[in-house]
Parts: sequence; structure tokens; C-alpha cells
Amino acid sequence: MNSPTPDLREQRRVLELSAMVTRALADDPHVHIRQQLFFRENRPLVTLAPHLRVHDSESLQHLRGVADSLALRLLHTQHALHQQLMPADAVSRLIFDWLEALRTESLAPESMPGMRHNLQQRFYFWSAGYYHARHTESELGIWLYTLAQMCWSRLNALPVYPETEDFIESTRASLTPVLGPLLYELRKHRTDQASYATYALRVAALVHHEVEAMQKAQSESGTDTEDDQEWDNFSLLLDFDGDEAAAYDEVLNDTTRSTAMTQEQYQVFDNQYDKEEHLSELIRPELLNGYREQINQRISHQNLHINLLIQRLRRVLTQYSDPRWENDQESGYIDGARLSQIISNPNERRLFRQPTVAPHTPCSISFLVDCSGSMKHHAETVTLMVDILSRALEQAGAQTEVLGFSTHAWNGGRPFKRWMARQRPAHPGRLNEVSHRVFKAAKTPWKRANRDIVALMKLDYYREGIDGEAVQWACQRLQSLQSQRKILYVLSDGCPMDSATNLGNNEHYLENHLLQVLDSAAQQGIEVWGIGIGLDLSRLYTHSLIADFEHGLDNHFLDDFVRSLRPTRLGLGSRS
Repeated sequence: MNSPTPDLREQRRVLELSAMVTRALADDPHVHIRQQLFFRENRPLVTLAPHLRVHDSESLQHLRGVADSLALRLLHTQHALHQQLMPADAVSRLIFDWLEALRTESLAPESMPGMRHNLQQRFYFWSAGYYHARHTESELGIWLYTLAQMCWSRLNALPVYPETEDFIESTRASLTPVLGPLLYELRKHRTDQASYATYALRVAALVHHEVEAMQKAQSESGTDTEDDQEWDNFSLLLDFDGDEAAAYDEVLNDTTRSTAMTQEQYQVFDNQYDKEEHLSELIRPELLNGYREQINQRISHQNLHINLLIQRLRRVLTQYSDPRWENDQESGYIDGARLSQIISNPNERRLFRQPTVAPHTPCSISFLVDCSGSMKHHAETVTLMVDILSRALEQAGAQTEVLGFSTHAWNGGRPFKRWMARQRPAHPGRLNEVSHRVFKAAKTPWKRANRDIVALMKLDYYREGIDGEAVQWACQRLQSLQSQRKILYVLSDGCPMDSATNLGNNEHYLENHLLQVLDSAAQQGIEVWGIGIGLDLSRLYTHSLIADFEHGLDNHFLDDFVRSLRPTRLGLGSRS
């Protein structure tokens, strides 16, 4: 079976390129993308416009239209005013937000024909998809599709989608007497958001009234399975039934309030069973030796050029201090303070000075491995990866740590039993006993710790994962080091998961705490990267890599890892 990871990498590259375009056009360094959503700082750039919704797989050509549209939205829309004027009901809110997106797109400068072409192609791409999905076969579907074509065409002074021009002609003619004057005013006031909103709200109210009338007529005519199916399809496409995007925008609009609430809610029901331990001390030495031999054989079969990797890492990590001048040299730069010696001693040759630059690597790098049950399948390759990288990084001059996290029990253990004995009080917090594991400390050289690292291969200790507390613990260890730059790589194959904690709290309890911890780490200046094992972790981690371990440690991942260490990437997409 072919692994989907190369496709994930390519899709991730397309998304990142699109975010770069939005950053450049909007002149806003805080724009970045996580999963399928564009963000500005910690606020998602939510748009309800159907033609701007990003699908799981997008080509760069079509995604450029989304990137250009969001850049124009950032430049020309006052977010506070737009939220203030947003209607309450779902249908009106959708139309009002869609019209605002079309307004900002119509302001694309004529000096950028490429941008105008991208926007047109994106709208035509959506139009074709909508038409070929047969959403225009219902009365409601063709009515709203025609309205969208008329609004887009009038605002941009461009023809409607050519393939459906004849198909919508009769509906277009019936809408013109009512919609025509409003479209004239929209075009006239498109440079003034407040004035434009007055007429956009009238269009939204018109659509809301028409949709209600069609729904009422359908209900009075009796049950029609085919019409119901068409309505459901259209509702899913236009998000009439779901207010998730708008609610998400409202929740994250005030980042400080959201973070404070998350921090306030997280608690530990009972921490007396929590441990920080060296797992190698719990495993027989003979077994560790066997694991070490197994990893050594994998390294020899991987055909990895370790020395080349060390050189690449050294080039990326090495920094140079300000030059220190050495005087009394016979070559170099002339020392003006010693020119007088030429007169007193014409044979004097030590009239020069030379700069000397001392290279150093002020960097500490920590690997935090998710030792949950779902990671058992990848344990050997993960061990191989952290062993090779910690060894190469250390020889390149960086300090390295290898850490892990799991729980001591499945389904809660002793804290869960105590919670049950106390009649299950509400909001108990974390209900399992955590295990934070040290496989290699920062001050321990790889030669002394290489046998301890392979304790990661002992699968009996893989249980459940509480990521937030583990990341917090790893960041605290990094903070205690004196290095100038601190980087944490979290290797995981999914979201935090502990069945007992999820039973006693809401299903996003552990995930919310992880996001809060990541915010705190960013404020402390720690770079946290998520390494997704066969999946994209960008929904949780601002910085993330994708690793395909089905066929071992590949060069594609090593290239991505080396690029992630480049200092020039600091600050891009940060949660500041």
C-alpha cells in the first residue's frame, strides 16, 4: 500500500506557499496557516463565502485565489465594523459575509492582473463544482446560485460563469427588477465598507425572506424525499445548518480571554502517583543491549551519511560572534595607531591587525516522544530517528535531550478510582497518573546515553498520552539551560488522549490545555515543533513537520528537519 505522506507533504507545501502570498500582499507577518485554516496571529481568518472554502486537497493554481482574496480582506475590511453589522440568522450572515468578500475582491488593483485572474478563476472553479454537483436542480439552488453570479458579475464588471450563462438566464431575468437597483448601489459604494454594508444587509434580508418562503412552501406541499435531499446538500454546501465557523471566530476573537479561561479550567485531580523516571533503570541490561544492537543494524542498513548530516546541521546552527582584533600582525588591515612606528623604525613590519571570529552553537534541542499505545507500531523507527538526530546534533555543537511521556495505567488508574469513590464530582481535571521519562539528559553525552535511548523500544510502557503537561515539563527543562536558542520537537501521531480524563471532562479538555501550553511556550521564546507520524499536526502546532516512517527514516524528512532549524524561520506564523 502506498503511503499518503508524500501527498500530505505536497499539500502542506501548497498551503504554506499560499500563506506566504497572503503575508506578502497584506504586508502582515502574522498570517500563517494551520491545517485548512488561515490565521492572523491566533485569530482564524474565517470567511463564510462558499467559493473561498479550502478543501482537503487543493491545487496551487486554485488556492492562489483564496490567498489573494484573504489578503484583500485584511487590507480593506474593518473586522470590528463587520462583526458589529453581522446579522443574527445563519442565512443572512452567510450572504452578508459573502458580499463583503466579493466587495474586497472587486478592489483588486488593475496594476496586478495576475491577482485579478486568480480571483476570477477561483470563483469559476467554485461555480463549476456547484453546477456539476447538481445543486442547481432545485428551485432554491438555482435561485441562490443565480444571485451569487449576478452579485459577483456586477461588482467585478466581469461576465458570469460562461458554462451556466444560458442556464440561469430566466432566473436572472426574474431577479433583475428586485436585485438590479441594489446591485447598482453595491457597485457604487464598494470602496466604502459602511455604506456598502447598508445595501448588503438589504440583499441578505431579501435572501432570508425568499429562503423562508421556499421552506414554508415545501413543508406545506408535503414530504418530498428528492427535494429534501437537494435542500440538505445545499445546506451543507452553504453551511446554513451550522454556525461553527462564526462561533469559532467569536471564541478566538479575544485571544487573551480564551487563554485565561483555558488556564483557569485545567487542574489535576490527584498528582501523588505522578513520576519522572529513567525508563532504562526499569529494563534488564541484556534487553537494552539487544535493542541497541537492533538499532545499530538499522542504521547500517539505512545507508545514511551521518557525517554529511553533521556538516549540514553545523552550517545551520553555527553562529559567529563579533570579530575580535589581533594586533601586531605582518599582514591584514593597517593599524592606524601604529603608523608612527614606520618613521621611528622603517623595518618594522608588524603594522597590521586581523579579525578573528569564534564560531559557537548556542542551541538546546529536546525531543519529546509520545509513548501512547498508538505509537507502538512506529517505536523502532522513532528510536532510530531520535538516536541519529541527537548524536548528529551533539557533534554539530548543540545540547540535546530525549524525553518521553505516557501514563502508568490504562483508563485512569488510581486517581480515577478515587474519583469514582468520591461519587464522581464534576470537572475533576486530569484523572490519570502521568509518567514523564528521561532517556537522555542535556548534560549527558550521547556516548553514555545511547543505550538509555533505546529504552523507547520497550512497548510494555506505552499506554495513554497527556500532551499538555508533557510539553510544559519539557519546556521547563529547556528553560533551565543557558542556551540562547531553545527548540522542542514533539513526536506524535495525533491529539492528546486519556479515556478517564475525557470521561470526567469535556472531550476537548486535554487538547485545549495543550494549546494553552503552546501559547505559553511561544511567549517564553521556545520554538515548539510538532512532528506528525504519517499525518499533519498543523491544527495543533504552529510549526510542524510530516514524517513517513512506513519505509524507515527517509531523506525527505531529514531535509525538512534541517530546514526547520534555520534561524530565518523564527517568528513566521508565531502565536504572538
